[in-house]
Amino acid sequence: MKPISLERAASMAEGLLLQGEPASTVGSVHFDTRELTPGALFVAIQGKGRDGHDFLLQAADNGARAAIISDQTKIPRDLPAEFGLLLVNDTLRAFQKLAAAYRRGFSFPFVAVTGSNGKTTTKDMIAHLLESKLPVYKTFKNLNNHLGVPYSLLQLDDAHQAAVLELGMNHAGEIDLLASLVQPKISVITHIGDAHMEYFGSREKIALAKAELLPHTDPDGLVLLNGDNPYLRQVAHLYPGTILYYSVEGPADIWAENIKSDERGTRFDVRFSSGEGFSVFLPLFGQHNVLNALPAIAIAQRFGMEREEIQSALSTVSLSAMRFQVLNSARGAVLINDAYNASPSSMEAAISTFAELFPDRRKVLVLADMFELGSESASMHAQVGAFANTYVDRFALLISIGEQSRFIHEAYHGEKCHFAAKEEALKTLQSLDTAEHAILFKGSRGMKLETLIQELLV
Repeated sequence: MKPISLERAASMAEGLLLQGEPASTVGSVHFDTRELTPGALFVAIQGKGRDGHDFLLQAADNGARAAIISDQTKIPRDLPAEFGLLLVNDTLRAFQKLAAAYRRGFSFPFVAVTGSNGKTTTKDMIAHLLESKLPVYKTFKNLNNHLGVPYSLLQLDDAHQAAVLELGMNHAGEIDLLASLVQPKISVITHIGDAHMEYFGSREKIALAKAELLPHTDPDGLVLLNGDNPYLRQVAHLYPGTILYYSVEGPADIWAENIKSDERGTRFDVRFSSGEGFSVFLPLFGQHNVLNALPAIAIAQRFGMEREEIQSALSTVSLSAMRFQVLNSARGAVLINDAYNASPSSMEAAISTFAELFPDRRKVLVLADMFELGSESASMHAQVGAFANTYVDRFALLISIGEQSRFIHEAYHGEKCHFAAKEEALKTLQSLDTAEHAILFKGSRGMKLETLIQELLV
């Protein structure tokens, strides 16, 4: 972050400076006192049973130079007189306004990525390709919400020449807010699926919420939409500029064909509506990751990267942890950690990908509950079980874990067992931890299946 004076910070946050030297500068901003560095600006966020005003003294002790506050009655009497205080009406909105104003100080291209699933992988691929050509800032891990996006914006400095940011949501209006902060030149919507169905009630309404990104995208820029998802074609009219559709199902503006996976990764041919094309090796698994790679390829071309540069960069892509991460236990089993999160579509993608891999091993599916599916939860879990029947001859066993995953269990016709809690499944998994087996773990974040994997790795 570039240093900002307290006077300037107060203006950017639309507040006023209560105390502190106006010319004094801050060099970072955070809402967590544990993450503060010397000379930082602390934001006293209120919510979820915590009030940042209660940590003002701790912020000062941890090196903060100033704080954004909204409640003067909570200023500690023994707070140092030189400690800066910026008064606002709402500290969260002030944090977001500060980030938006700071972002306007940069003229390089911003890329925004959202979608029901695949957004973190797509963000990582875009950033990886661009990083081979120029300095890029990307969202750290998946800090993609009302706190994470402004925090990401405030990490930028003049060394960067592009930024790739992930935008997440749970409710309508959230993408609208985040996109207004980012003001992207290029936007990507990866997929409209069933994630957060509990809050929206229909895929059409999820599509509208994701499409809040489109009006905030520069009309002279570019939007990339998953052409295999019909809901995205329904909202495309919300962007007046150039739209490119990408696909793994057939010809589009950019599409993939001849997709073949083995235990090293995936090879495919990328084609363009212009008639050009080339072959690619991606050290990742599954058709869904080929789909995620296509907007990254298109954006790399937009940034002037040549075919050979794109091929070289894609050959070294790696994913964030717990996204089809292939591990080996000490006893020789292949353990696939795909436990970061799950929705029906991502569950089905993982199942179909796993079915094609490790032909010489006995394959075991460990599938846990998917959250935030609302009234359709039972039917969507059953849908996953029915989908797994497509590959029933490829799997030695399906282990379902959790209250809702019993519907997966009931719909599946192969060898199977069900456990109400993951701890109950450990003994069975330990018996399968041999060089003969490959085991896929997939479930929603709250199920924390990675704890089972850790038990098998020791």
